[in-house]
Amino acid sequence: MSYIPKNKIQTNLYTPGREYATDNGDIYIGYYHKLSNGKAYTGKTQNDKPNLELLPVELGGDKFQLPQSSSTSYSPLLPTPQDYKNGEFIRYFICRRNQSLFIETDKTTFTKYKQQNSTVSYRLYKPFSLFWVLTGDINQVAQTNKNVTELTEVKEKVLGLSLYLKENWAQYYKSNT
Repeated sequence: MSYIPKNKIQTNLYTPGREYATDNGDIYIGYYHKLSNGKAYTGKTQNDKPNLELLPVELGGDKFQLPQSSSTSYSPLLPTPQDYKNGEFIRYFICRRNQSLFIETDKTTFTKYKQQNSTVSYRLYKPFSLFWVLTGDINQVAQTNKNVTELTEVKEKVLGLSLYLKENWAQYYKSNT
C-alpha cells in the first residue's frame, strides 16, 4: 500500500465482530483502519501488515452475509429429476473480479453476466460454470467433483472456490439404489 496522508485515514479503530468480514466470509474481530474512500483494512495503521481489505457485513440474528450486487442474489440452480437421470448438471457462479467472493446463481443470471448485459454489474463479477456429478459410486463422484473444482479454480483464476463450496464434493449426491 502506498503512502496515505494522515488526514485521509482513521487509525486505531476496533471492531468486536459486528461490522466487517474477510473476503472468505469470516467475521473479523480486531483492530482496523479506514481510508477516506470508505474502505477498511486490517491493522491499526497501514503499516501493520498484512493489510487485508475488510468487507462490511449485514447482520441478521446470529448470521451475517456479505453485501452482494444489487442485481444478483444467491439463487443456486438445484438438480432436477432429469439431471439425476443424466447423472450430472451444471452449476453457475459469478466471482468478484478483485477478490474471492462467490455467488452461486441460476442460468438466467449467469447468462446476463456472460453476455455483459447492462442490467448486471458485469465489470465487477466474472461468470463461470462448473460441471457437477450427481450419481454413481460416492467416492468417485466426490473425487470427480473435487478434481473438476480444482481445475476450474486454476483455469478460470477463481481461487477459493473449494472453500466456498466447503469442500462438500458429494453435495446433491443421490444413490442409484
